[in-house]
Amino acid sequence: MRTKFAFLSALFLLFAGQVIFAQVTGTVHDDFGPVVDAEVIVKGTDVSTYTNEKGNFTIEAKVGDILVVTDIMGSSKDFKVGKLNMGTLNLESAVELDVITLTSVFDPREAIQSGITVVGGDKLENLNPSMSVDEMLQGKASGVFSVSQSGNPGSVANINVRGAISLYGGMRPPLYVVDGSYMDEDDVNGINPNDIEEVKILKEASQTAVYGARGANGVVIIKTKTPRRGVTKMSFKSRFGFGNMIPLSNVNLMNARELLEYENNISEFGSIGIPRTPEQIDELAKYDHKWADAFYKRSYLTSQYFSVQTSGEKSATTMSVGYDYNSGTVQEYKGFERITGSVGNRTELRDWLRMGYNLNASYATQDRPRDRRNGQSPFVAAVMYKPYAPVYLHDADGNLVYDDYGDPKYNTINTGLGYPTLDEMKYTDREERSFKLFGSAFLEMDVLKNVSARTSFGATYDRRVLENFLQPRALLNGMVTPPIDPPGTKRDTSVDNLIYNWRNELTYSNSWGDHNLMITAATEYAEDKYYRLFLSSQGFPNNFQNVHSLADIILAESTSSRYLVRRFGYIGMFTYNYNNKYFLDAYFRRDGSSLTGWDNLFGNFWGGSVGWDIAREDFMISSSWVNKLSLRASYGELGDDGVLNTYGNLFAMNQPSNQYYNGQTIVFPNYNVGFKDTTWEKVRKMNFGLEFSLFNHRLRGKFDYFQDYKTNFLFNNDLSPTMGGFQETINAGEFVNRGIEVELNFDLFSKASDLQVSLFANFTNLKYEVTDLNGLDEIPVPQFEGAATLTHAIGYSPYSWKVVRYAGVDPENGDALYYDLDGNITNVYDPNNAVLLDKSPLPTIYGGFGLTASYKGFDIAADFTYTMGNYINNLTKFWLLDPVTIAANHDVSASNYWQSPGDTDVLPKPSSAGYEFGTDYFLEKGDYLRFRSLTVGYTFNSKLFENLPIDGVRIYVQAQNIYVWTKYFGNPIVGDGSTEDFSIGADNYVSGSYSAFSYPQTRTFSFGINVNF
Repeated sequence: MRTKFAFLSALFLLFAGQVIFAQVTGTVHDDFGPVVDAEVIVKGTDVSTYTNEKGNFTIEAKVGDILVVTDIMGSSKDFKVGKLNMGTLNLESAVELDVITLTSVFDPREAIQSGITVVGGDKLENLNPSMSVDEMLQGKASGVFSVSQSGNPGSVANINVRGAISLYGGMRPPLYVVDGSYMDEDDVNGINPNDIEEVKILKEASQTAVYGARGANGVVIIKTKTPRRGVTKMSFKSRFGFGNMIPLSNVNLMNARELLEYENNISEFGSIGIPRTPEQIDELAKYDHKWADAFYKRSYLTSQYFSVQTSGEKSATTMSVGYDYNSGTVQEYKGFERITGSVGNRTELRDWLRMGYNLNASYATQDRPRDRRNGQSPFVAAVMYKPYAPVYLHDADGNLVYDDYGDPKYNTINTGLGYPTLDEMKYTDREERSFKLFGSAFLEMDVLKNVSARTSFGATYDRRVLENFLQPRALLNGMVTPPIDPPGTKRDTSVDNLIYNWRNELTYSNSWGDHNLMITAATEYAEDKYYRLFLSSQGFPNNFQNVHSLADIILAESTSSRYLVRRFGYIGMFTYNYNNKYFLDAYFRRDGSSLTGWDNLFGNFWGGSVGWDIAREDFMISSSWVNKLSLRASYGELGDDGVLNTYGNLFAMNQPSNQYYNGQTIVFPNYNVGFKDTTWEKVRKMNFGLEFSLFNHRLRGKFDYFQDYKTNFLFNNDLSPTMGGFQETINAGEFVNRGIEVELNFDLFSKASDLQVSLFANFTNLKYEVTDLNGLDEIPVPQFEGAATLTHAIGYSPYSWKVVRYAGVDPENGDALYYDLDGNITNVYDPNNAVLLDKSPLPTIYGGFGLTASYKGFDIAADFTYTMGNYINNLTKFWLLDPVTIAANHDVSASNYWQSPGDTDVLPKPSSAGYEFGTDYFLEKGDYLRFRSLTVGYTFNSKLFENLPIDGVRIYVQAQNIYVWTKYFGNPIVGDGSTEDFSIGADNYVSGSYSAFSYPQTRTFSFGINVNF
């Protein structure tokens, strides 16, 4: 057991060589033997050292000094120096049983942490718990790009590790592993952030190779809080706050008079605008108001969390319950509500037998406002509705008009969109409910000396139900074509998804002299079962009874679907180190997936790494300022089977639900021929890393350089027309992305100082290049009609913009000017003049920075995030400047158009043709710097609670999404633009390609209290 602990504990052996007093020596032990990497500090000074692999330490001190010994789990104990050789110091630490028994090949274990970023739970707990965990990672880890799909409470994020993309699948999400169970990216909002102990992001090939055909895009390992022996405590956290919608950056909407005058003025240029007399303008201007006041509200949030840890001699248990609510900032919607619970246990059944489990559950409700690029969306209407159009309908005498239920009717006249957005919001009941159960259990035993066996089972069950009921009273029933008659519609969608895995591992570990060896053989079987049911009906008796059995008609569009995906893998691991100084790791997985072609069911994936901890060399030990200096290199090959279509390896038949021939249901073959050779996309990963700790660990950092080569993209190959016009899917193509990552942490003062100030920063720079397109020079990536085109082209970044270049305005006549293919200027817009630009929606630089500080109970934390180098096609700008595309409100800058010869720096002359969207004028750089959060807290002196069962109390205030610095017109922190039109996972969609009007970010302020018992 001692050798296991010596090998598996964190291997940060550091030396300090300061000659001040006598040499004091000793050995640190706990119940399991020597404690490795325990920090030993002379209290009141900055003199410190760390224990070696045998628990020994040497430090400069004198008799009478106090030594503070802290193990890697944070438990501390004071020892008074009574003699120079202190012998064995017994540290009764809170030892995490999982660390003691850890033999799983699926848990990262490198002593040199290059290519891995660890984010502690304490780095996430200050953010609002209604945020999804993946969104919380923004700016916290190098190589990880994270942006929320929308500002809707509970919304998950689009997360991307080291620029992982597919030529047809857009930005590829990483694999999520939560306590050993797999989880889809849409399910991570079921995790209570307070339950998280740490998040590890695996980026290089060595460790991600363990995950075979699913590790190519990085792996996010989320570990919830694990029971620790020696700890019995309770804690309670409570938070209350409020928030407001953040206005769009650099957007200044016209008020009523400004819009009326604009409409009147542009009416001189043809059949656009609305001519009015000065008297008419004065009369309508009296109704001036901000539509945002009718659509938005102040949000309120609350969070309550209670946890208990209990410990016995052989067992430890943890339990928690949590409640989170965020009302959101949109009228008529309730927002996000979540109840969570967790329980975990670690038990030593015998000296040779151990077991444990972690079980988490959540139940959440969420109602999402419509998020489309039209009048159905409140975010479009709040900006585009005309400010002189009243909210409610009035009669000729100016009195409110009421409906049959005694409520005032919403105005749909002269709003600019002609759609009853507020009416739909109020009289549509839309709610999504989800129940998630996830966790894992293991049993581990020592079979022979140095040989252990482990079996584990992990599962995630997700049950989601979406109800959408359009009440019979809603105006929309009579406004669509044809009208909904009988009125009232109900659409229900339910999803059952079970993902489980079963792992079996056999491990040999041994240490002799300076040699440490571990070999693991393992298998893993995994299944993903999915079932979806959609039921649609029409005609309901009233506005509150909405079960389908009461409907007049069950519509034919009701459907169901299901799939089953199976995977099986053989895994091997070899890891060796000499004197914890030289490291060699190798991982191998032979993986099979039911998604691939029948002749390519299995593939081999592997990764290896070497490392050198230079600080352990004899010539470095005497250094007084270098505490850690290590190098690491890794290489390997991984796969991504998530791009493969379910059952795409079968030659399927289509049977439409509402198409007939001679009264009989028709059946015809799918035009995609089932592929027998097509396989997963592959990535060859290379990583070089440097990790260091200097000046008594006050300056710590990592530097990584990496190259990822991705191949085997899916291409549709058209077969001969004589074969019936079918297609087959083949693998071809390649692109490479290169990058650097930097992580830095600096403590301004020594740990002995009352004032502690720590600075942190991380930086990622990426460069993409397409190198092969199956023999083609470029491939267009279709977008919606009239939009600029994304294109793959040799030598360019994937998803580069191909647009017509805008050349300004002709000062003589006000015509818009463009460049043709040869660079000549013309006033004729021709989409055939579109050229490839070295611009892409993929960011090239991103990261975060901030500080934490504390002084005598006070603490402060601030963090910033930034993104640079991406270009966004700006629908917001187009709609707010174009005089005719949407006859609604505009930005004040829309009035700066050409009016007379000689005008420069103006918009083109208004015309009934409007402005052209497919030009680079509406392609804007999405650079921004966001002041993401600021927290100020105070921890009360524990002496105040000596007569109470309270160990500590902390109060704090926090502000989130404080400010954004950007030149972008609108919201540059854009995930999906409009989630119903541009959703993550859709073919050919890249997060951040377009910004329209979607749920913006919310600025929140909250107050909280944490109490430990």
